[in-house]
Amino acid sequence: MKFPAHSITTKLLLLFLLVGLSTVTIIGTYSFYSAKRAIMRRTVDQLISVRAVKKQQLEYFFSEKIKNLKNLANNEILREHFIDSRDIGYLRSYFIAYGFTNLYMALNAQQNPGQYQIVVCDSVIHPFIPRNLRQHIEKMTAGLRNTERVVVSDLFYRSESDSIPVCLIGCNMLTKVPSVVILEIPVTEINRIMLNDNSRIGLGNSGEAYLVGSDFLMRSASRFIKGSLLRVPVRSETVKRGLAGETGADITIDYRGVRVFSAYAPVIIPGLNWVVMAEIDYEEAMVPVAGLRNDILLVSLVISIFILGFAKVITKMVTQPIIRLKKAAALLGKGDFNNKVQIGSQDEIGLLAETFNTMSDQLKEERGKRIQALYDGQEMERRRISRELHDGLGQKLVGAKLQIENCNDDDHACLLKTMQETKGGLYSIVEELRRISNDLMPAALDELGLETALRNLCYETGHQTGIEIDYGAGITAIPSGNTAIYLFRIAQEGIQNAIKHAHAKSLSVQLIETRDSLILIIEDNGAGFVPAYASKGNGLSNMRDRTALLGGSFSIESEPGKGTTIRVKIPNQP
Repeated sequence: MKFPAHSITTKLLLLFLLVGLSTVTIIGTYSFYSAKRAIMRRTVDQLISVRAVKKQQLEYFFSEKIKNLKNLANNEILREHFIDSRDIGYLRSYFIAYGFTNLYMALNAQQNPGQYQIVVCDSVIHPFIPRNLRQHIEKMTAGLRNTERVVVSDLFYRSESDSIPVCLIGCNMLTKVPSVVILEIPVTEINRIMLNDNSRIGLGNSGEAYLVGSDFLMRSASRFIKGSLLRVPVRSETVKRGLAGETGADITIDYRGVRVFSAYAPVIIPGLNWVVMAEIDYEEAMVPVAGLRNDILLVSLVISIFILGFAKVITKMVTQPIIRLKKAAALLGKGDFNNKVQIGSQDEIGLLAETFNTMSDQLKEERGKRIQALYDGQEMERRRISRELHDGLGQKLVGAKLQIENCNDDDHACLLKTMQETKGGLYSIVEELRRISNDLMPAALDELGLETALRNLCYETGHQTGIEIDYGAGITAIPSGNTAIYLFRIAQEGIQNAIKHAHAKSLSVQLIETRDSLILIIEDNGAGFVPAYASKGNGLSNMRDRTALLGGSFSIESEPGKGTTIRVKIPNQP
């Protein structure tokens, strides 16, 4: 099935496709982005939930450790037992029961007040105190001087050979001898909170929760990088916001250089400036979006194929009647008035086909009338010429012939008289021929122009009929060619109608020129008529047709008993 580039079938088909595909595209795009936003929102909500849970668990963990420390510091039995017996084993059983890896006692040295003696309760594990650990204990002890608050230290390695960092919490113990009790928390306890099964809490294969300190180093183990504690920097924008005290979620680049969804919040632990992060890779989170995109594309393709088929059917239904009308109009233009368009519906196209058939019948009837009018006009003109030749020229010629025949060849006086009379008759015959020729085509029209031809027409008609005909003209450009001929014939027809049918006693013919028009006005004081009920004769029809051929307008103003005014207005010829 071929579709010409400029056919209505092609245009309709393209229009249907454009509307259909635009609708599918808009709906598909809206659905895709709505689903994408929903998945992104769900992912962020999951990360916020994980972040909130981790934050709560971590803060609760430290609050419990602080309570355990305070219970130990305020326990009178433990204080007395420690001071009197130095039973390290008794204390060791206490801190192990609460999940601490070690307990340190800093005792004020009696021989040197202000200096503390550090006692390691787990002497089996730690027979001596590494320098880095001693420095952190001394720093904490100095910070606890003359205060009742609890101090929490950041994670650190006790020695260069340690692979597991720890943090310390300490407070003053109210004993007779001033002392500080410090408990040690390994990072394994923190990792146990941060590194549980991420897939079961909605973090999938790439999601993780971790801690970052104020120095932008990780404070919990990474899921992807071994030995990340206190070694791997995390300088993403979300970490910076979290360390600044903000809480929220965003898309950022993580410490691996991977685009991720990230939820962040500061952790409220006394003495620490940590931020908890919950993240998942952007690509993994958007996997459902990719699947949805493929589904939308597949559905759009199926719908587009359906729209194409539907558009072909609808287009054919709409255009077939129009194509039939087009073919019928082409045949009508060639003169075939018998071709009819089948009416298959009662819609606008059906009404158009019915109107076309009616128009075809009217054109056929009008064509027949025109042909009949043409033949009738020719016959009437022949009869008129025949009548004028027979009644005028013929009678005069017969009279001249009889005059000549009445004379004897020997009667010279009769012959001389007959010759004189015949000369007068021949002059009359010449004038009659000139009049008949002038009626057929006035010589003045070609030789002297329209204005003079109309003036002669009015004069001769008035002279022959005895009717007063007033003529006036005000033109500068003299029309020629068909314009002059058609205007002359219109004036001739109008004058004859006024004399024969309206029985006018006086007429006025005016030829007026305006800036862009040429106006012919014929007025009479005859019987008048109602234009809507005018006779369907050839006179008015010929006048209208000639005006239309000149591209002008034709109007009649008339009432019974009030005469008639005919106005012909044609464009001024350049």
